[in-house]
Amino acid sequence: MSFRVLFVSLVTTAFCGLPAFCQSNKPVSAKQPPKHDVAASSRKEHKEDLAAVARGHEQFKSTCGFCHGDDATGNRAPDLVRSPVVSRDEKGDRIEPVIRNGRPDKGMPAFTTLKQNQIDDIVAFLHHQVYEAIHSSHVPGDYPLAKLLTGSASAGKAYFNGPGACSGCHSVTGDLAGIAAKYSPIDLQQHMVYPSREEQRTAIVTLANGQKFEGKVVHNDEFRIGIVARDGWHHSWPKDQVKIEIHDPLAAHRELMEKYTDADIHNLFAYLETLK
Repeated sequence: MSFRVLFVSLVTTAFCGLPAFCQSNKPVSAKQPPKHDVAASSRKEHKEDLAAVARGHEQFKSTCGFCHGDDATGNRAPDLVRSPVVSRDEKGDRIEPVIRNGRPDKGMPAFTTLKQNQIDDIVAFLHHQVYEAIHSSHVPGDYPLAKLLTGSASAGKAYFNGPGACSGCHSVTGDLAGIAAKYSPIDLQQHMVYPSREEQRTAIVTLANGQKFEGKVVHNDEFRIGIVARDGWHHSWPKDQVKIEIHDPLAAHRELMEKYTDADIHNLFAYLETLK
């Protein structure tokens, strides 16, 4: 159900909760107060674990806020307050799989290291945000870019040359020279945090008879490996019948997603913004 349909449904329900409105053909005086305050009743009957919401907010900010905004109303990534996935969720049945598995096709990584209670808290926070949006006269629809530029450039530089090991593959006078002038801040974030392009992975597959095939990886799951070889043909084999060597030039970036903190990301982004 879309946010608009949900809103219309709630408004309709609210009006039908007024007997004089639904059951009488006589006009109701504008000065006559309603006999039943549906909004107040709804808020009174709504129960939530505020401690879980608070924990979920902190977890969401550190895990998801960089892309979805600290309040979940969107930034580089979509607004989750108005997301169909969130609005149709029941106790995490739709939200949890997205968090655990990610959405590689949309550039969202999988957060496999989150514990169940952390995910439950994030779910509680998102449902709280949706509830507040429905019962509020205003929900911010924008997320100022300035909020993303709060990191320390000096700390980002130290991370780049130190724990992040970025300088092992990149050079501020080489491939990253003037990077901030080449991309808008939003696009720079995209390239920094989610540079993944599955088509960049290549593999060498060696058959039992010693024959080798090399090419771009187009399929790779628990059971099979598929590549488009240099001869232009698609080949696929059961993994237990071949030897596989996969070259992923972005492996280090993928590993960083499980290592660096929210502060690391903001600091590194602030540093890259100085490379004009």
